[in-house]
Amino acid sequence: MVEIEVHVTGLGEVRNEVPAPDDTTVAHCSFCDRDVDAVASVTPAGTGIFACKDCLRIRLEAMTVGAYLLKPKKALPWGKLTS
Repeated sequence: MVEIEVHVTGLGEVRNEVPAPDDTTVAHCSFCDRDVDAVASVTPAGTGIFACKDCLRIRLEAMTVGAYLLKPKKALPWGKLTS
């Protein structure tokens, strides 16, 4: 089972949809090393490494671009008539 933990600055933590309010919570991203508004765990156990929305978005975009770049290229239809 994948467990997800979320930290929200000034509000608290949520682990597997169970909230733990705490106004002293600081969401800190393990990737960019900044305090941000919210982070989510990126390990199956839901502990240790946390990523902010920007760092997650960058990695998701990199996966999309990587998959596109690695797909076999098809020949262009130069001789094809369109009308």
